[in-house]
Amino acid sequence: MQLPITILPGDKRMEYTAESLEKRGGKMCSSLAVIPDSGYVVCGIPFTKDGIMVNITTSDPPSIRCFLGMLTSRHILIGGNLPKAVVTYCTNHGIKYYDVTASPSFVSKNARLTAEGLLIPLLSHTSFSICDCKTLLIGYGNCGREIADILQLFTEELYIYDINSYTMKAAKSKHLKTISEQEIQNLSPKLRHINTIINTSPVNPFHTRIWGSFPEDCTVFNIASFSLNVPLPISEQIINCPGIPGKYAPKTAGNIIAKEICEHFKL
Repeated sequence: MQLPITILPGDKRMEYTAESLEKRGGKMCSSLAVIPDSGYVVCGIPFTKDGIMVNITTSDPPSIRCFLGMLTSRHILIGGNLPKAVVTYCTNHGIKYYDVTASPSFVSKNARLTAEGLLIPLLSHTSFSICDCKTLLIGYGNCGREIADILQLFTEELYIYDINSYTMKAAKSKHLKTISEQEIQNLSPKLRHINTIINTSPVNPFHTRIWGSFPEDCTVFNIASFSLNVPLPISEQIINCPGIPGKYAPKTAGNIIAKEICEHFKL
């Protein structure tokens, strides 16, 4: 017998996830009070935005502690970027869980959607075309690689910076221009010609001295899930772009989530 699949309300992705899972018994949950006493419980991506409350669009979102207290060993928790404390709680209480973002195929597909969607804010918040972008791409991980693949179709002025020497070698092997750590620390003249910065790094990549070496009108697109600590005046040029797939391709993103769930649990 198929276990019930309850999808907690969230962004548009979750609506399409529910739609995609409907044939397998998936239903969007209108209230936490109606969650069945067993089955799959699909939460948002990320599971939490502030580390305190569950990422859910109800009028009274629960704290993580209260929400976990509603679950039993008959439930299977599904979400994205599950905090360590949540994983520990589930393990200690016999609650099965699955972090969708741990799937390599999800990461790859989501990174592609992020790269495609980034073109919208990139064009909306600059006064020039992508062909005229002189871009420093910080981070050459999953998202960075996908972004580079797209941007290099439009501009030759794309520079990659990553503190990991192996990923820098990977960028060079694809004939991409790079800026080394030494050039960054020495405030290379290259930095004065950058007009767009795209940050994919999970930590603040530069100290104040280095941020100050970029042009004042340089626009910074931050797709990481934290706020960059950047000095004036460049701090006024930051465009935060979290959750790009959910904003610009929610149906595709929702279908990807549903597919990952179905394949993992063989639904």
